[in-house]
Amino acid sequence: MITATLRQLVETATAHAQRCNDDHDHTVAAALLTSSGQTVLGLNAFHFLGGPCGEISALANHAATCADDPIVAVVAVYGPTGQVISPCGKCRQVLFDIDPAIQCIVHGSNGLEALSLSELLPCAYDWRAMELPQKVFMWEGYEPAIRDGSKRQTIRVDDPFRPGPAQLVFEKETGEVTTIDAKVTSVIATRRCDLTEEQAQRDGFASLTKLHKALDMHYPGLEMEDNVDVVTFELSSAAE
Repeated sequence: MITATLRQLVETATAHAQRCNDDHDHTVAAALLTSSGQTVLGLNAFHFLGGPCGEISALANHAATCADDPIVAVVAVYGPTGQVISPCGKCRQVLFDIDPAIQCIVHGSNGLEALSLSELLPCAYDWRAMELPQKVFMWEGYEPAIRDGSKRQTIRVDDPFRPGPAQLVFEKETGEVTTIDAKVTSVIATRRCDLTEEQAQRDGFASLTKLHKALDMHYPGLEMEDNVDVVTFELSSAAE
């Protein structure tokens, strides 16, 4: 179920799609809703060499008429049938690049629903993420040891990191998410069998045996000859 505002956006897009449909080059219309409540329309222009989708056309019209009014929702409608259709992959990425929070109206199993671009495009390429600290996800049970300084290392498998700014992220069973600002200081590749007692202690364990027990819990099936990364980190001064 969608809101009355989004329902009106669908009706506007549907009317535009059916009015402009020619069953050939112009069959899909799109409508954008802006933060101030304006509606911006677009129409596809098919060509065998490739032509803009309705959403791209609407984005161009938005840029020409109200570029400073952020887009909050979008819908595309197929003119010949009046059916709401989901944006193609290219349009999803373009809209995601503008704002991952934009709501796309799609036809789900229970009727029309509004999903964010983040939901429509999981694991999307996000240029914004290139400038953000890398996220190091940690088991919530390690938080006390990290905060008191007894754990300054983590062993990772198929989870690459690099020296530089980071955020330690604790996703808890309660649904709470806690983050701690930190810095990855080194990443050393080695074999599991070559881990040392010193590394086990830096990881917050009393012995190498206990570190291996934890690795078996986190990475079932990890062999002694398998490669691992020893990632050391330090907390930012504000987090300590």
